[in-house]
Amino acid sequence: MKDFLNNEIKIGDKVVAMRHRGTSSFLYKGEVIGFKGQFVVIGKIENVESEWGLYDEMKVSSYKVVVVNDIVTKS
Repeated sequence: MKDFLNNEIKIGDKVVAMRHRGTSSFLYKGEVIGFKGQFVVIGKIENVESEWGLYDEMKVSSYKVVVVNDIVTKS
């Protein structure tokens, strides 16, 4: 499966994913934990406790995901 930038998505990849809620969209950092049909399953989501209705994992279409394994994060 390919992400928005046409990179191959693998289990264990660190990703940024977009999720829609109503008329708003939000970005989340997480890790790919699996695939279900045409969806990427993302777990280990950062700041999940601050978002209503988002729990341990979320399913999103691959075109709403960008692999960020090699990008340095803020400390």
